[in-house]
Amino acid sequence: MNFEPSTLNSEPSTRYYPGIDGLRCVAIFLVLLQHFAKYIATYFYAGYYGVDLFFVISGFLVTTILLQAPGNSFKQNYIHFIGRRTLRIFPIYYLTILLLWLLSQPVVRENLGYLLTYTFNYAIISKALPKSSVSHFWSLCVEEQFYLFWPFFVLLLKKRTGVLIAVAAAMIVIGYSQGVFSIFPSVDKYNYVSLLTRMAPLGLGAVGAIAANKNRLPKKIFTNAIVEYGMLLLLVTTLATDYAFKLPVLGLCSLYLVLKAALYTFSFTLFNRLLCNKTVVYIGTISYGIYVFHFPVLFYFNNQVFDPVWRSIDFSFLGRFEKYTWHTWIIKLPLYSLMSIGIAAVSFKYIETPMLKLKDRFFKYKGGQRLFKVESSRLKVES
Repeated sequence: MNFEPSTLNSEPSTRYYPGIDGLRCVAIFLVLLQHFAKYIATYFYAGYYGVDLFFVISGFLVTTILLQAPGNSFKQNYIHFIGRRTLRIFPIYYLTILLLWLLSQPVVRENLGYLLTYTFNYAIISKALPKSSVSHFWSLCVEEQFYLFWPFFVLLLKKRTGVLIAVAAAMIVIGYSQGVFSIFPSVDKYNYVSLLTRMAPLGLGAVGAIAANKNRLPKKIFTNAIVEYGMLLLLVTTLATDYAFKLPVLGLCSLYLVLKAALYTFSFTLFNRLLCNKTVVYIGTISYGIYVFHFPVLFYFNNQVFDPVWRSIDFSFLGRFEKYTWHTWIIKLPLYSLMSIGIAAVSFKYIETPMLKLKDRFFKYKGGQRLFKVESSRLKVES
């Protein structure tokens, strides 16, 4: 999935959402938990919800950028949008593919065309590919496919809000209907990785951005502490249980959290402080790199270093505690997480940041307008 920068100083309006970066940290932690500590993650939808939250965030930020694109030139705005996203997403994505290709990773060599064209999400299912160092790229493929068509609707219909909301609503209904009921049985095997289903949370984020743009968010809902605690309780309960409409409920919880984090403050003080903590915000800022690199870290370090060393140790001296040696996630979760964060930090400083500076050199927006009118100590908007 793509991680649109929440610091949009070079976008049409300058605004910063520290709470969104905080949510990104929560989302990436859930993804790492899923892949580095499956023993825990099996008890709830950690990985699914982490990705789902990222999709809602992306739908919100992308639509926000498109809605405030200055001028009426569709061609110019579309080119600017695609150009800026390309500079954000492509560099470390293709660099990772190149490195894995040079390392003769079989799945990369055999599926290079799918990886290069962002269609790998379908190859995973159609070719029944095993888990590999690039399996997680399916979500980045979904994002890139979304970027190709969604800007057309927003840029062409941004002055016809009702129609635009109807399009987004159709995406949400069709996506969740396919995910829950498989209304198109012939493609249901692709449900987990396809744009058809995943456009639902992306659409939810888009609807949130459209409503905020028109100042139509129900303030009483987002400033009511009872509603807030109720939504958090609903989220925790839904993650821990299974029922038919689990997926859309998780999406709605994500939408609430995104809008609340971006435009309001949480009554739950500890959660509010967590989302604004400098370390948490920083991890959220570099979460794209963490996501890209964490699977290669898992597969290469696991196979080449950790597992061989671990299996060579005789743990019989532990006696009755020997059984805990099977719970390697206790070590792998913090170790692999720190490794992924470290690599992502280096990547962000020396690769991603220099590339981001090229945005204004080649695809600079001229002019701008105020986007949101919601009062918030967390939201900063400048013309």
